[in-house]
Amino acid sequence: MVCGELANLQAGIYHFAPDQFGLRRLRAGDYRGVLVEATAGDRAIAHAPVVIACTCIYWRNAWKYQARTYRHFSWDNGAVLANLLAVATALGLPAKVVCGFVDAEVNRLDFDPQREVAFSLVALGHESNLSQRSPKVQPLGLETVPLSRREVDYPLMQEMHAASSLHSSEEVVAWRKHTHSANLQPQTGPIVQLQPLADAEMPRDTIEQVILRRGSTRRFAQASITLAQLSTVLDRATRGVSADFLDLPGSQLNQLYLIVHAVEGLEPGAYVFFRERGRLECLKQGHFRTQAGYLGLEQELPAKAAVAVFFLADLRPILQRLGNRGYRAVQLEGGILGGKMYLATYAQRLGATGLTFYDDEVTRFFSPHAEGKSVIFLVAVGKSVKTGA
Repeated sequence: MVCGELANLQAGIYHFAPDQFGLRRLRAGDYRGVLVEATAGDRAIAHAPVVIACTCIYWRNAWKYQARTYRHFSWDNGAVLANLLAVATALGLPAKVVCGFVDAEVNRLDFDPQREVAFSLVALGHESNLSQRSPKVQPLGLETVPLSRREVDYPLMQEMHAASSLHSSEEVVAWRKHTHSANLQPQTGPIVQLQPLADAEMPRDTIEQVILRRGSTRRFAQASITLAQLSTVLDRATRGVSADFLDLPGSQLNQLYLIVHAVEGLEPGAYVFFRERGRLECLKQGHFRTQAGYLGLEQELPAKAAVAVFFLADLRPILQRLGNRGYRAVQLEGGILGGKMYLATYAQRLGATGLTFYDDEVTRFFSPHAEGKSVIFLVAVGKSVKTGA
């Protein structure tokens, strides 16, 4: 956390220590100017009293998922950001996700880029002007607790990160000029209009209560949910993300495809969600629990859930507009949307879990509509065996 002088906190760079639920100050002084330069003067960063810098550590997941961990960077970071954005909204604080920055400039705040890299920034709070020029950043060289006795290097992860890095203010400015707009696609199949709950009909839990209850469901009850519950999850999760890689309110890089098993008022089958119109289009009817389980890496969770929601994106126009940095953006957005879907699900006392998948098989299952698209994320939604709710 990089901040100026706050009411009960001195200006400085702080590390959030989750085990102690506290902040450790690494540097004294107002270093926000470093981030302003790194983002080529991004207005949100320049005027935010607090900037959260989210980093990802290669080995923390690579011991299990190997090079595919690079995608987990976005999923994990996105889940954290979904919570952060929700709490900020509840507190009436503006918050904006910023992905356009010179990587090396942010990393020199004291990350070891061979092990840990900056992945996103969040400008948080009402406008506050910089009071002084930032102190010069000197290496700290702090000792850290080893993640394990032995770390295995997966060079492909560092190659992917380097290929999507920005190296100068000019590159950041050029990247920011090519942000993405929404792109409507024609509908061809039967249409189902969503029926989301009104805000007054939603449970009255606070966002803090929902986040504390939120987890990852380990067993689904293979029971039905209502169309209103599913509609509410889709509606609340896709109302938009304030981010520098999206140029219009409501723009979105990912499109949601669903395998519906048990939703009252909705025939089982494969669907595509049109967020702009609040509608589902049926691609094919049928019972696809077996296929959903196979697509979700041969696990029971997407087969026994009420719905399996797949996030797909056409990377070709995204990379054409945003360059290699677009890959980070689309993955991070998928993580944020997935995190918001979790919150909307648990707010209704349902269960959800994020999963990995067989990439090409998912695209084939939803084709021809999904032809040429890449799978970004998967979230299964339903009633948890643990709570029965």
